[in-house]
Amino acid sequence: MHIHVDHLDNSGSIMGFATETKINEGICKVLTRATFTSDEQEFYNYTDQLSDIFLTANNIIIDTINRFLILIHKDFSADIYLNEFKTEMEICPKCNVEKGQLIQKNDILDIRRIRFPEIEILETDKMVYCFKVGWKFGLFFDLAGDGLMDLDKAYLDIGKLERKLLYCHLYKLLDSQNMLEEMQNDGWFPFVEIMNTEFKDLMGIYKDKIGFEERIDNIVSRFDKERIESITDKWWNNEYYFNKQSIIKAGINSYLLLNKEGYISCIKNIITEVEGILRLNYYQETNKGRIKIKDLLNYLVNKCDAKFGHKDSLLFTNSFFNYLNNVIFSQFDLEKNNVALSRHSSSHGVAKPDDYTKIRALQMILILDQLYFYL
Repeated sequence: MHIHVDHLDNSGSIMGFATETKINEGICKVLTRATFTSDEQEFYNYTDQLSDIFLTANNIIIDTINRFLILIHKDFSADIYLNEFKTEMEICPKCNVEKGQLIQKNDILDIRRIRFPEIEILETDKMVYCFKVGWKFGLFFDLAGDGLMDLDKAYLDIGKLERKLLYCHLYKLLDSQNMLEEMQNDGWFPFVEIMNTEFKDLMGIYKDKIGFEERIDNIVSRFDKERIESITDKWWNNEYYFNKQSIIKAGINSYLLLNKEGYISCIKNIITEVEGILRLNYYQETNKGRIKIKDLLNYLVNKCDAKFGHKDSLLFTNSFFNYLNNVIFSQFDLEKNNVALSRHSSSHGVAKPDDYTKIRALQMILILDQLYFYL
């Protein structure tokens, strides 16, 4: 495919953007490397100035552009790539994929890097990349001085920016403490299984609570026998799940009875296996049998971050830590009538019978599924 390239012989010795106003001579801080989305005011300030230098001055009509890549070379010349150039997304898939297979958003567990396979980028170059996802834009630039650009770090940062834009509704929720806390207290989390599908519907329900219970029930009803089996079939590839298969399946089969007794049995069964699988994994790796819950959850988060190579995966490790620590493994207090359903209130027999619902039973299955991707 032919790639259209606009070339500038001299783009000037651009170093970055001043981050403070200085009237007289003195020290001024300069932003040389950053990422922004179009939700941030800085995006417009920086893209306007970059456009004036590289696009408008080169008679490029801005309204026709949905993405551009600018490479500034060490001789101050620059190449400008517009719209029609290939990008390559490195992802972590949720399941096995075959070469040539169509990848859909629901197949993506995490986005790692964005590369430009047809364009040669040198460590001595400076880079500006602006791109559109849905109705939003992202901006990355590395305009550092005479040093060498870390290309892999640049690809990782652009991948992070793509991830943030593609899943902006989830990141917005994580920044909205009140709504997130309300959903978590009801047992919900942007689990991998529902992240691209049902969770967006759940957010809409919590924003507009008209017909709340009926709409929640409608979402839960989507998890029929076939859907549950599609979730659990992969579990048995993991040794910890495989070794507990008979116990876990007893909980799953109880859920599929679709009655109150089944939901009670499912929750009683799976909520303890969540902790059990965590502890067994920790013991096998450390040969230590005793560890507090909070430390066990920190171990889980660190393990997941190491597995994906960064702390910003779509498994939302920090938020999942808070969810498990504050909701699933929360302590109870009989004197204060604080006996919300949790690992402790259920195992000690003080949880309220009315809390053993179909919704909470499904959430236990989704938690166990989330752990599968962590481990």
